[in-house]
Amino acid sequence: MHEEKNNIIISGIILTFNQANNINNCLKSLVWCNEIIIVDSYSTDQTVEVVKKYTDKIYYRKFDDDFAKQREFAISKAKGEWILVLDADETLPKGAGEIIRKIIKDNNADAFLFPRRNYINEKTYLQHGYFYPDWQLRLFRRKKFIRYNRAVHEYPSVRGNIRKIRTIEIYHNPSKTKYDSFLSFKRFFPYIKIEGKKIAETKESSIRLFSLGIRDIIRDFYWSFIRDQGYKDGIAGFRAALLYSFYRGTVSFYAIFTRIRRIL
Repeated sequence: MHEEKNNIIISGIILTFNQANNINNCLKSLVWCNEIIIVDSYSTDQTVEVVKKYTDKIYYRKFDDDFAKQREFAISKAKGEWILVLDADETLPKGAGEIIRKIIKDNNADAFLFPRRNYINEKTYLQHGYFYPDWQLRLFRRKKFIRYNRAVHEYPSVRGNIRKIRTIEIYHNPSKTKYDSFLSFKRFFPYIKIEGKKIAETKESSIRLFSLGIRDIIRDFYWSFIRDQGYKDGIAGFRAALLYSFYRGTVSFYAIFTRIRRIL
């Protein structure tokens, strides 16, 4: 890892589990960080072997259906003043290190939001709807960090000033995208199960959950495809909006299913 530069110490953080197909590009885009922290959930592929080429700060932690806890554990191992978070299937553009250090130096802020490109294939990303700019809070002062919220699609709570930065984007380009085909809906299943089980524990009635599921399907499709102009992405925008809205609605339906299964 790079030594201290301009007195700005940055810790890159990544969670991994069987990400051998993605992790190399992610790590390449973070080599400029002062350290890279990996929290691996006991991968069974070549993920760890790839990671060892870039860092020896590898920690193992069993995944207990809560990404927020994994993130918080990773942050507890970091030494940098600043925390930079990427998913294993995300990358930053070339020259990101210099740009990010300049952003920190030039802005009186404690956290930064970056736009994210969500690719549906190697070259094409969605440019409208929920999927762009898709602001992500991924850079923040460690001492200002409070906690991560939500078990899935977790996001950090931080104290202080937060700024949006457009001079750099996160590239989300997984080897298996959720939006390239209607058949890709099955890739949402792990997230549906985690969220659905947690919602099943709440006090919301099953009738209420059913109505929320229907509402989410209709509302999220309308907001992404119509209000936020996802239609400008053509059939790809239609497919992505439909898949995402059904994912959101199915979470509530799975919560009901979980309750029924416990009774039977």
